Amino acid sequence: MTILFVILAISDFTKTLQHMRNPGLGLVLLGHRLEAPGANIIAGNLFGIFLLIYAVGIFRMRAWVLPIAMVYAFWVPVNEVMFWFLHGAGQHPTIRFIGFYLFISLGGAIGTALYLTYHRARLS
Repeated sequence: MTILFVILAISDFTKTLQHMRNPGLGLVLLGHRLEAPGANIIAGNLFGIFLLIYAVGIFRMRAWVLPIAMVYAFWVPVNEVMFWFLHGAGQHPTIRFIGFYLFISLGGAIGTALYLTYHRARLS
């Protein structure tokens, strides 16, 4: 799980480069894709740092990571649903894509929170 969150952090750190290469890409914040390079730099770095802190907490099995896991497990589905709700009128992803994407993203976000909660006695 730690490695996957580090990869997500790297992805967030590179959101500006992704956006500069393809304006259709960029960080999604509360359902809105950030379009300004400066917004992607600031938000991408903040989320990247957040995910790195989360990864360190998971790797070291620290008790302080549990609230982070809960916030992230709530954040992911809210952000996804808001994005599809706000931007779904122009292009609809297939049900297969939505199902796969939800399986991966929610499995990682909620699954990690459930794992940490289940093993909270091991957290120091």
